[in-house]
Amino acid sequence: MLIALFLTQGVAYAQTGNEQTSNALHNRIVGLFDVDVVVTNCATGATLASFRALHKYELGGTGQVVPATSPVGLSEHSMIWSHIRGNDYRAAVKAFRFDAAGNNIGWIIIRNDVSISGDANSYSGYGIAEVYNSAGVLIAASCPSFTGTRFTGE
Repeated sequence: MLIALFLTQGVAYAQTGNEQTSNALHNRIVGLFDVDVVVTNCATGATLASFRALHKYELGGTGQVVPATSPVGLSEHSMIWSHIRGNDYRAAVKAFRFDAAGNNIGWIIIRNDVSISGDANSYSGYGIAEVYNSAGVLIAASCPSFTGTRFTGE
């Protein structure tokens, strides 16, 4: 019985150690990134806009995007993210849209595939941004891509 107790504790310890290692690998993206974004027409590849942003990845799979554009027409950008495998992640961002009078006119959902570098200090990604009206009808789409470096405060 004593041997069974030690074996059980050893297995539990090994599993906990593996979980911690696994979580450390999955959470390499956690932090704040200074990002350059280019938005293109998905069909033609023509550039529609470019701007800087901050992408914040939090433990637990949530985050925030702060574009360096006027906040008048968009709400805060809330994000969820998940680890796919290796250095690859997937993120989805949602923000509400407003007209000049402040009326809600719909929302935007951005879905990105993201790859982080081996040293976890830079990353890049691409995706699709879908624009919906207030009735939930898809009215436009664009294709953002981005590159970023970890913001360290320096």
